[in-house]
Amino acid sequence: MKYHLLTGGTGLLGRYLLRDLTLAEVPLAVIVRRSRVETAIGRIETAMTHWERELGHALVRPIVLEGDITQPMCGLSADDQRWVSEFCDTAVHSAASLTFYAEEEAGEPWRSNIHGTRNMLDLCRATGIRKFHHVSTAYVCGQRRETIREDELDVGQLPSNDYESSKITAEKEVRAADFFDQLTVHRPSIIVGDSQTGFTTSYHGFYTPLRLVHTLVTTLPWDVIAQGDWLGTLALSGEERKNLVPVDWVSAAMTEVIRREDLHGQTYHFTNPNPATVADMLASIGGAVLDLAKHEEGANTNSGDDAQKMMESFRDQMKVYQSYWSDDPTFDSTRTETALPHLPCPAVDQTMMDMLVQYAIDKNFGWPREAPVPQKFPIAENLAPWMAGVPQLTSADPQRRYVSLRVSGNGGGQWHMIVDQGQLVGVGAGLKNGDSPTCFLNSETFHRLTQGQLSWEDALQSGRLFTAGSAMNPEEIARCFHHIAASTKTR
Repeated sequence: MKYHLLTGGTGLLGRYLLRDLTLAEVPLAVIVRRSRVETAIGRIETAMTHWERELGHALVRPIVLEGDITQPMCGLSADDQRWVSEFCDTAVHSAASLTFYAEEEAGEPWRSNIHGTRNMLDLCRATGIRKFHHVSTAYVCGQRRETIREDELDVGQLPSNDYESSKITAEKEVRAADFFDQLTVHRPSIIVGDSQTGFTTSYHGFYTPLRLVHTLVTTLPWDVIAQGDWLGTLALSGEERKNLVPVDWVSAAMTEVIRREDLHGQTYHFTNPNPATVADMLASIGGAVLDLAKHEEGANTNSGDDAQKMMESFRDQMKVYQSYWSDDPTFDSTRTETALPHLPCPAVDQTMMDMLVQYAIDKNFGWPREAPVPQKFPIAENLAPWMAGVPQLTSADPQRRYVSLRVSGNGGGQWHMIVDQGQLVGVGAGLKNGDSPTCFLNSETFHRLTQGQLSWEDALQSGRLFTAGSAMNPEEIARCFHHIAASTKTR
């Protein structure tokens, strides 16, 4: 099985796809850009460490390719492009900007949603990827209010904002690509936090009024806030329907579709058959705000003029989301429900919304940001000398053998050792298909093996390491580890 190339792996939905596709044994490579405080590998390490804490066991890391979808060929180096060409046959394009209105023509959401998609299409065309999963949105329907079918896209609808416009254009361009053997389109509605824990890393949409009101409560007297006409701010009745879907359900449904070839080639609405209402949402927000206000009583000393300015600012910011709060249409999801009868969308009821709201407040809307996780076992650094010469090695030599490494836990990853006449000659990224054996171990065991703290025999006998696949002389595999250990000690 070849690799799936994922974009958007550090976003909310992308983080869940990292977890769920890994658990489903779908081989993953991810395109990730470095941040101001973390490398690309570090950002994925932080995300995977979070899931290990939640699950209580170690996970194998995906292949991390440093890049940027807003750059030509997604910013990948020539070597990484060659790797994608050899190892990947499927792309899962999840990266997107949630910006509602563009501040400039070259800015978001156009930069990520349109130009980023075009760059991803160019990369797939150049590297031979012929299976594509595109994460769109149910809101490509724009201002339509009749029942929205899964097989509809451009029917002359008007978009409500720049985000919708950019996603319509992106999906149209993906559909126009003539080099895919399979195109599967995933259209979630409004993604909110985890249905079980409330976890989220994104505080847009549903969370926007909560964040604004939270700011007011911590700065204004409660009697001023109590006089606010929240529905009147947006001229809403409260009966407007909002189609909220928990991120864990969207990811689980997408993972099922991605891993099942018989479900490919279709468009799926990941939408809620029982939408919430604006009044329901504001009731959850109001309850949490009232509790918060009781704790903030007497702490607010702003003058009347300051309060008026803040209320005006609140109204202006809320109006940016005018289209967001309008009544949603009915989304037909017959194909999704038929394909995944065992995965119904959870009801986003008052209890769940209360939990989502409380999580956001408890986490202070994601501030301070999640602390980067240090790499305890720098396995990639230890293997770097062996990887430097791999592009010069040809694979045509019949004497050449491969041993795949699947290393879980902090600093882990996926590699293959290249063995020529019983000697280790190089290490490459990714697991080798075919009849090559695979070694399974965690990063601590790998570290101890290469530091001479644990022997190959003891690792096997204690169950810390095991091999699967075609047989290879155990002494040859042990010799590979000895070679890595020797080079590590001399560095």
